[in-house]
Amino acid sequence: MTVPRSMSALAVGLLVVVAVILAVLWSRNAVRHPSADARGDGTTPACAPLNPSAPPPPECPQAQPPTQRTP
Repeated sequence: MTVPRSMSALAVGLLVVVAVILAVLWSRNAVRHPSADARGDGTTPACAPLNPSAPPPPECPQAQPPTQRTP
């Protein structure tokens, strides 16, 4: 059984479209490269205070006072 020529052209066209979409997303930093997750870029987590002796910012869950659970 042979594959019609139009099917091959459609497959190549779809690959090109996906490659262009990924290139556009990577250029706008909408998609990160997988190797960016593996290496540490040295950024601190959002809720980590810059000064460890200072309290966390109020929007962090760690800044909320603990609540007593009901039994």
